[in-house]
Amino acid sequence: MNVGVNNLPADSLNGEGNSKISGSDPRMKRVAEILSVVFHPLFIPLYGLLIIYSSQTLLSFIPSQVKRMILILVTTNNVLLPMALAAVLWAKGAIISFSARGRNERVLLLTFALIMYGLTAFVLLRMQVPNLFKAYFISIAVVTLVTLFITPFYRISLHATGFGGLLMLIVFMIVLYHISMVWQIIAVFLTCGAVMSARIYLKDHAPSEVWTGFLAGAAVMGLSLLLLLK
Repeated sequence: MNVGVNNLPADSLNGEGNSKISGSDPRMKRVAEILSVVFHPLFIPLYGLLIIYSSQTLLSFIPSQVKRMILILVTTNNVLLPMALAAVLWAKGAIISFSARGRNERVLLLTFALIMYGLTAFVLLRMQVPNLFKAYFISIAVVTLVTLFITPFYRISLHATGFGGLLMLIVFMIVLYHISMVWQIIAVFLTCGAVMSARIYLKDHAPSEVWTGFLAGAAVMGLSLLLLLK
């Protein structure tokens, strides 16, 4: 992984900055850290799923047991298991910290995330669920794969990549279902700006790394959804 402003890799699992920010407001630093944790890339697909559930489309009227099954699948495969793996690797000394600061650590965890997103997509493909759910998680797997290829050469912001994909999901829902999602897109856009600013404020990323992540996430997610839903 390349080094950035503070000569340390970033996008840690706990979202904390990698070095002391000289002259910074402790409260602002704390807010930036909280934003980085609450909107960690691990949680973004789950937030996307909740956005789909809350949309004013037929997707919001699928049986509650199906919704619950998908929610449990995503929470288990794509949140709890990756966190458990990180804990096991840390306990065994395979990673130095939950921050996953080293290139090999980050690649290892991204590889596991890719496998789990692939597994989630595979299970959804075998279920009788609307195509958007299947296309969304296949697209997340594709975004993760592209990010995995980029990571050894460029310190792309995973937070920004996740938000780029999330915004593209909302855009596709608006186009596909001809619905108004003004509040959702405003909320996600403002949160995206806050999180991207937090990553820069914590000196975990340069602005170019944040914008590259956002554009890469949006482009790959958009292209993947376009091919899968056309």
